[in-house]
Amino acid sequence: MLEKVKEETAMQRRGLVVLAVVLFVGSIMGLARAEVLLRFTLHPQVYISIPRSADVSVSVDRGEGATYDIGDPVTIRFRATRDGYVNLIDYLPSGDVQVLVRNRFVRAGISETYTKNVTGPGGTERLVVLLTRNPVSDGDLERFIQAPHQAGRIFHAQYATDRTHFQVVARMEGTILTLEPQTVQIGPSSALVFTASLSTASGQPLGGQELVWSTSSGSLATTRTVTDSRGMSRNTFYAPSFSGTVTVEVRFPGGVRLAPSSAVATVEVGQRIVETYLSLEPAKTVLASGERIRIVAYLRDREGRALAGRTIEWEVPQGTLSAPSSVTDTSGRAWVFYTAPRVATTGDFDLVARFPGSAQYAPSEAFVTLTVERVRPVLSEALFFVDFSSGSPKHNGSRLSYQGKVVAGFSVNDVSLLEMRRGEVLEFRFSPGGVPEEGAVYLWVQGDPNTRVRVTLNGKDLGTVPAVDGLLAPGTEQRLLAVAGDFVEGTNTLKVTAEGPGRSVIRLQRIVIAF
Repeated sequence: MLEKVKEETAMQRRGLVVLAVVLFVGSIMGLARAEVLLRFTLHPQVYISIPRSADVSVSVDRGEGATYDIGDPVTIRFRATRDGYVNLIDYLPSGDVQVLVRNRFVRAGISETYTKNVTGPGGTERLVVLLTRNPVSDGDLERFIQAPHQAGRIFHAQYATDRTHFQVVARMEGTILTLEPQTVQIGPSSALVFTASLSTASGQPLGGQELVWSTSSGSLATTRTVTDSRGMSRNTFYAPSFSGTVTVEVRFPGGVRLAPSSAVATVEVGQRIVETYLSLEPAKTVLASGERIRIVAYLRDREGRALAGRTIEWEVPQGTLSAPSSVTDTSGRAWVFYTAPRVATTGDFDLVARFPGSAQYAPSEAFVTLTVERVRPVLSEALFFVDFSSGSPKHNGSRLSYQGKVVAGFSVNDVSLLEMRRGEVLEFRFSPGGVPEEGAVYLWVQGDPNTRVRVTLNGKDLGTVPAVDGLLAPGTEQRLLAVAGDFVEGTNTLKVTAEGPGRSVIRLQRIVIAF
């Protein structure tokens, strides 16, 4: 076995070693941080044949063979019993080789450390430490990396080595796979559509993931499907021509940091029963948030005859149904009223109608995709204001508070203004009756040179407005823009703060908020 390893190592020396990066000025002598020196796979048999000398040691903080997740910090300790130069080599699971410590002089009996984050991929990461009396040349270091178990041929008796290793694993996120229907009875040679749904453990749909299907008897339309953006995938099962119990299994083999999962359904294949067909007729398929419509289901047998007195089950992931089930009339019709949810962003939802079947009739299912449009803001007010022009403050909001005093003058018109010193604040609360998509704040501000006001909306900084140096006049108002994310549902708070040098003041005549 060791001879085979030697042969593989020789092949790697001749042609399989690929330089992965160009190091500083073409030399690893100046290595200041860990770099990928080359690609080289250290065979496990070679690794365990590396001598473990008493003159040097290397270890990791969790102990040899311990497990680290990708991203975890790992502290590597090395120590020599005599003075010398240390090179610390890291053989990564990817096949890359890093030189973590390059020709570092160490004193006898003094422990030193090297800390890094585990990068992965999963596998075994191996560390080898080399202690020599003199610095190691680039060529000798490369030869040692490729054949650490033959260090004696390179350094003769002037060296010591040690090794350790640990396991690297990737944190896996759990997945949930469901299969509907879970239990069902159908007749021999019948067909049935199964729906698989894949999500994370937290309920986030997983789209674009491959699922693998299998059945204990009968057949499937396909053995592999891919989930859509809602994490769903459908497949048709064809029952065998004989009676018995059949299982249908769907598996998610896992992905990058996604754990595998599976689901199983049981199909009771009995005496031949009549196939049924279910269809849906929604009043419309594009709905506004909160809109209510009627959905009608039609249930018929294979000959097109209406099936009366049969229960239709209804299901939808979002929104509200007037009833979880309804019964077909003499025309084979059953209906339900659906109220769309109020959503902030437009989205699609599948509304499913399902006939569970009976001893005489096979189950059937139909679905319709409904598009629910986002809520359009409807505002009870389109403009709010604060005005000191008359000498007493007026506003149409829910609350106004301010610091400073009302003064006259400082305008070409005979009006009053609120005088505020640096750091004084005006706070105005208002409720537009919805969430505006955008808006603007207009301010009429006069003040001493180099003064300004800072404006925030619900704690978000909209910017500053410089004060007019001179008399206020028509057309001197200034504007700040606000976007949808700046507004909140319910009460909004606008804050104006005076800023400027020393004991400077600003004077505020009016604020207007428009949508």
